Amino acid sequence: MLVSYRLLTDLSAPVRYRLVILSRTLLAIGGGYLFTALSTASLALALPLPRPQAVLAATQLSFALYCAVIIWAFAAASVRRAWLVTAGLCAVPATYLLLNGAWS
Repeated sequence: MLVSYRLLTDLSAPVRYRLVILSRTLLAIGGGYLFTALSTASLALALPLPRPQAVLAATQLSFALYCAVIIWAFAAASVRRAWLVTAGLCAVPATYLLLNGAWS
């Protein structure tokens, strides 16, 4: 663990609040991008359409997915829950891509 729990509890309330906001912002940007990229790739392979239409449909849906992850990052009850749910969401399309040999 990069920062010990005791160090976090010794910080003042404004500093902890800023760290929470920083964590949620990083989740919204980085985690949202990762989830969107994985979902777009897996949907482009999974949709039963010709390849150009499947890629276009998956790309259009990716904008809504990215927006949803950004909203979730700031609406979740805790930072830990936001990170865990986003990691779980990323695991689904990543597993699909691994099982279909997209990364081989």
